[in-house]
Amino acid sequence: MLRKMIVKQDKVIILILTLLLIAPMNLYAESHEEQESAPWYQFEVLVFRRIAPGAGSTEGWALDPGTPDQEQSVQLTSGALTEDGKPIPYRALPAEEKSLTEAWGAMRRSRDYRPLYHIAWRQPVAHPDLAIPISIKLASKRKSAFEEPLPILEGNIKFGIKRYLHLETDILLRVDEDQTLNETEYDPGPQIYRMQEKRRMRSAKLHYLDHPVLGVLAIANRYEMPAPPEEPEPEAELIETIPATSTESQQPAATVPNTQ
Repeated sequence: MLRKMIVKQDKVIILILTLLLIAPMNLYAESHEEQESAPWYQFEVLVFRRIAPGAGSTEGWALDPGTPDQEQSVQLTSGALTEDGKPIPYRALPAEEKSLTEAWGAMRRSRDYRPLYHIAWRQPVAHPDLAIPISIKLASKRKSAFEEPLPILEGNIKFGIKRYLHLETDILLRVDEDQTLNETEYDPGPQIYRMQEKRRMRSAKLHYLDHPVLGVLAIANRYEMPAPPEEPEPEAELIETIPATSTESQQPAATVPNTQ
C-alpha cells in the first residue's frame, strides 16, 4: 500500500514538472505568434512645454525624480519606409506624413507654449506587456568644459494594445534658463520635471496628456498594409506556323495534249 502511494506521488510530481517545463514554451510561442500577427498603426506624438507665467509654480518638485530607463527602448531611424513592398517599422516619417504640423506652428507663435519634440512613425503593436518603448531625446545647448551636457528632453513613449490602445509615457524635462553667472555665484543647475502618465486611447482621435509643465499630443491611426504588387501575366508562347497551301499548288501543272 505504501509503495503504491509513493509511485502515485512520483507520477504527480513528474506531471507537475512537465507542465512547468511546457508552460514557458507555450507562452513564448503565443508571444511570438502575437508579434507576428500584430496590427500595424501609424503614431504621431508632439511634446511641448508650458511657458505661461507661473506654470508649475504651485507644485512641489523633487530635486532628483530619477531618470527614465532607456535600455530597452528603440530609436527611430531614417531612410526608406518600405523594402520589397513591405513597410519597415520604427522609421521616422517625413513632414508631409504628419498631421500635427499646424499645432506645432501655433505653439511656436504662442506665448504660453513651446513645442519641443515632434515625431511620427509606423510599427506593429503588441500587448502592452510586450510593447517596445520609443526613445526620445532633445540635445541641450548648455555647454560645459567639464562634462557632456545632459539633454533637455529624454524618455520613452510606448504604445500597446488589448481591447483598446494603451499609451504610456515617461519623459524628463530639464529647464535651464541659461543665465550668465559670475564666478562667485552658485549655479543651481536646471529644474527637472518628470512626467509619467498612462492613457487608454481610441484610434483616429487626438489625445492630450496634461501636466503642470509638460504636455503631450498623441494620435494613432490603423495602418493598412499595401497590397502586394501584381505578378505580370506570363506571355503567350509564339508558335511559328506555316501558311497552309492548296493541294493544287503543291502538284505539278497538268499537260494539256495537243489534239490539232
